[in-house]
Amino acid sequence: MTTLIIAATECELALLAETLQCRRESRVLDFTVYRAGGAADGTVLVRCGAGIANAAAAAALGIELYTPDRIFNVGVCGVCNAGMESIGVAVTGTRAVFADTGVDTGADFLSLRAIGLPLANQSSGRRVFNAIGLHAARGSRRLKRALFLTVAACSGSAQRAALMSGRFTCNRQDLLCEDMESAAVALMACKAGIPCSVVRAISNVCGDRDYANWQLSAAALNAQKELLKCL
Repeated sequence: MTTLIIAATECELALLAETLQCRRESRVLDFTVYRAGGAADGTVLVRCGAGIANAAAAAALGIELYTPDRIFNVGVCGVCNAGMESIGVAVTGTRAVFADTGVDTGADFLSLRAIGLPLANQSSGRRVFNAIGLHAARGSRRLKRALFLTVAACSGSAQRAALMSGRFTCNRQDLLCEDMESAAVALMACKAGIPCSVVRAISNVCGDRDYANWQLSAAALNAQKELLKCL
């Protein structure tokens, strides 16, 4: 089985690369590619860089070059509907949503469905708009579930976070998280018909710009530790 793992930054891949005995290959465009060795042979890690465009390009290229059987997106995220007590918690996605793709009137937000612009047309005839379904990652324990809001611009205030989180609903027991890549990876996987899972850990509360409260390194490690249990 070939597994493709995509993350935005080196710190979100470092533990995986070390544990899976990866060797660094020559770059593809400016994406850093690692190949796992030993028992994990067949696993490819790609550092894509931040943001929707980078993630989509890296996923599409990875699918074309390595023909994976499954795809994971790993990294950190903010949380909209919980507080500081949730920092460090690892989550797996139920859906990834392009949360700021559509028409923003200032007073309202029109989704791609509302304006009739699908992101993908599946062979079954189903049209995909803002939301892409994900496969829940399963490791040694049941991970907390989350709806991922993928944005081009992260929420810089509590008011902005509240506005973004009000656009798409999730189950009451699920966390509502914000990131910059997961929906892009999921969309490319959807177009290729490949199962995609997202495993991230919460590094901050959305809208909180006091970096003293953020735990980026610890969250990145927690996400990778949970992903290792899923491989």
